[in-house]
Amino acid sequence: MFNHVPILLVLSRRKIGRTLYVCTPLVLVFLCFLWPTTPTTPTKPLANRIIVLDPGHGGVDSGSNHAGLIEKDITLLISEIIAQQIALDGGVPILTRTTDTALWEIVTIHEEIEYTKVEFAQDKAAGRAIHPLDRHIVLGTRTPPRYRLGLRARLLVAEKNQAEVLLSIHTNHYQQESAKGVLTLYQTGSQQSLLLAQAIQKHLGPLLPGRPEPGIITDDFYLLRQSDIPAVIIEIGFISNTRDRTYMMSADGQLAIALAVSKGLQAYFTTQDNL
Repeated sequence: MFNHVPILLVLSRRKIGRTLYVCTPLVLVFLCFLWPTTPTTPTKPLANRIIVLDPGHGGVDSGSNHAGLIEKDITLLISEIIAQQIALDGGVPILTRTTDTALWEIVTIHEEIEYTKVEFAQDKAAGRAIHPLDRHIVLGTRTPPRYRLGLRARLLVAEKNQAEVLLSIHTNHYQQESAKGVLTLYQTGSQQSLLLAQAIQKHLGPLLPGRPEPGIITDDFYLLRQSDIPAVIIEIGFISNTRDRTYMMSADGQLAIALAVSKGLQAYFTTQDNL
């Protein structure tokens, strides 16, 4: 919209007959046009970043439990809150599950065998280590365990939505109360996964300290091993530790966790953009 355009006219009055007067413009003093300005909206830090959040476990796979709390419920709750924060920061969060399901019904045993055969051939051609279970499945000496069907389904969600990163949310458990703190697992041999783990741990770790620095370790879990995009498993805290458990289940703690994960993602993507 244009701003107001000030116009100043100097008028004279001229008599016509005995009663009628008219005004005539004598001088146009100035006419000032001000070009319209388009208000700018600040770009949100995660604008259009597609991020898959995987609430660990679900359905018959309950994960760990302690003091009446079940891991599959906590991971879904916290993942939903993280998703809300990511959306507020402009990102596009995709949840692998929004209900209490193990996702085993998405992929058949036969389909998992075929997927494994393809990955086996790719690993062999690239000279990568072959996981023993993968080898047995390809040779036909083992049937894929049911839990792999649910994990495969999570990978397919990321693939279908063309996600840039995959975050699998879990809680930890140990027989002794003393174990505590945040731990982030990353893909073996993946520099991007390492950078993602470092960025998230930097912001999330101080909320629930307790793990030896730097609080990240490489691992060969199926979800990490088979993901084609940078992926990490975030062990938010120990459900078996009173401090961690109380924090994870508090509204303030859940919000702080969500903010920390979002900040970690922002730092990671900034690093990637500057490469």
